[in-house]
Amino acid sequence: MKLQHAAFRGELPILDARLLPENNAQIARNLDLRRGTLRPQRDTLIADQLPATINPANLWRYDQGNAGAGFWFSWGSQYDIDVVRSPVANDAYARVYWTGQGSPKMSTIAIATGGAGPYPSDWYELGVPAPESSPVIAVPSGRTEVPDTAVEVSYVVTMVTEYGEEGPPSDPSGTALRWDAVSGAPANGHLDITLPSVPAGDYNITKKRLYRVESGGLYQLVAELTAATATYTDNVLSEALGLTLASTLWDGPDPNMTGLTALPGGILAGFFGNTLAFSEPYLPHAWPVSYQLAFADPIVAIAAVSGGLVVTTTGQPWLVTGSSPEAMAQMELDVNQPCIAKRSMVDMGGYAIYAGYDGLVAIGGAEAQVITANTLTRDQWQALNPETIHGYRYDGAYLGFYGGGSFRFTPGAGIEFFDVQADGGYYDIAEDILYLIQGANIAQWDKGAPLTYTWRSRVHELPPGSAAFTCGQVIADSYPVRLLVYADSQTVLDFAIPSAAMFRMPAGFSLHREWEIELQATAEIRSVQLATSPVELV
Repeated sequence: MKLQHAAFRGELPILDARLLPENNAQIARNLDLRRGTLRPQRDTLIADQLPATINPANLWRYDQGNAGAGFWFSWGSQYDIDVVRSPVANDAYARVYWTGQGSPKMSTIAIATGGAGPYPSDWYELGVPAPESSPVIAVPSGRTEVPDTAVEVSYVVTMVTEYGEEGPPSDPSGTALRWDAVSGAPANGHLDITLPSVPAGDYNITKKRLYRVESGGLYQLVAELTAATATYTDNVLSEALGLTLASTLWDGPDPNMTGLTALPGGILAGFFGNTLAFSEPYLPHAWPVSYQLAFADPIVAIAAVSGGLVVTTTGQPWLVTGSSPEAMAQMELDVNQPCIAKRSMVDMGGYAIYAGYDGLVAIGGAEAQVITANTLTRDQWQALNPETIHGYRYDGAYLGFYGGGSFRFTPGAGIEFFDVQADGGYYDIAEDILYLIQGANIAQWDKGAPLTYTWRSRVHELPPGSAAFTCGQVIADSYPVRLLVYADSQTVLDFAIPSAAMFRMPAGFSLHREWEIELQATAEIRSVQLATSPVELV
């Protein structure tokens, strides 16, 4: 008779140790089992440091597309940050946008990386407010006659930032008659306009735009002026008016918006309360109220996947689809799985995974299911403090960090646990490196020294007297390897295996019924065997 383990697999805690599949484990800690061998997970490797004074828990890299070169952005644990790069191709300002630090923010590389850090070192409020008052028309004195060509006009003013971002218009002025100052027309056809002042707030507004509407037409650009301009005399001919006002509905984002996420087509999404909001395509400062969708429950997290936008709430999850912000459709998914940890939400490509009350929930298309249902019971899942989980997609698996450590879950392959903890992280797609916050350190996942791992087999039930194991063998890349053998929960062998040669088992344990094998090492192990005679070893 022989006990043998190879093609090692992870834990299935939901099953009794006696009912586990042959090569699944009771304990699989600090292991990388993707090759089928007992291969140690490597520890993290410190790559950089953050200012400890900010108690960092949020991380993002501003590298402008240059892998390995750039600036670390970090925020304290009091924030829950979501960051996106500018959707504008070849953005001359290399802008970046984020939510979670009070009202939504934006910055450029020059502003965000000024000084010695921590970064971002400075920023502006996202959005451009409308003027707080209307322009005022002053009709010139001395008008003696009004020609038949006179038209009734009104004016609005918009604010414009240094980056060309235009906000919604002011309320319209009153009306007045004006006419073009052309040959033969009476004098004083021009109008003097008093412009509204720049609204309070840190928006980097540098210009104003004055628009005019004539006799029920559309507002068209009269002039672009400096932000300090207080008055303007309108002598612009009707035929010389510029572009039509486009920013009528371009409100700024709600000040409570969070969860900023990039969608295809240059659209950004975010949420506040039970409301999902979308920006104008390629205009991250413009968030029309007409583009908002309401949900039955408060939104917790969102993730953009190939099939649409997954929206998780304190109630049921939803899928939102559409290619333009004004025509988004929402579909409620038939699964009672609220999201209990915003940072657990991870885009896995064709689907999203998040932490629910019963386990990890996957949503792909119109389907949603608890994918850990065959791995962990609800009580076992709750013991991991799932409300603390922050997750990442790494090497095709879901990697989650919780209050007591971390785990890797691959559907159909079980779960492996690690002793590695982190307060936050950032996956750098250009480098294919997961960076973690550990205290004030930035550390690279799986780049350090091998961790000491533990793998314990299922409980093998054998007829008493049939298991007179006399010898064994462990095939590993290097030695020593610690081997523990348990018989009816008693330790019958605790031995540092020195080589691949056969070793001898102690005598006197043949009447035991339940047998377990445990291995502890930092070397890769390919197989372990216990046999009743040397000829059974292979």
